[in-house]
Amino acid sequence: MKKLTMPILLPVMTASVLALFSVNTLAGGQPPKDPPSFSQLDENGDGVLSRDEVKGPLADDFDRLDVDHSGSLTKDELPAPPSH
Repeated sequence: MKKLTMPILLPVMTASVLALFSVNTLAGGQPPKDPPSFSQLDENGDGVLSRDEVKGPLADDFDRLDVDHSGSLTKDELPAPPSH
């Protein structure tokens, strides 16, 4: 029975190690950064985010997030930041 276990476990363990290495390498080996705060994004300090102030994935979801269709995003319209 022990002879059967080792040939099965070795490929599984190797695949697991390679998967972890690949994920870390693809991520640049760096821990994920916290998203910028609302005030960091609000470049002109007017209390709302215009389309020009929003970049990245948030910009892709701008219309969906702008629930009052005002053309800008308030703090209440943004998703809650991830908790640590």
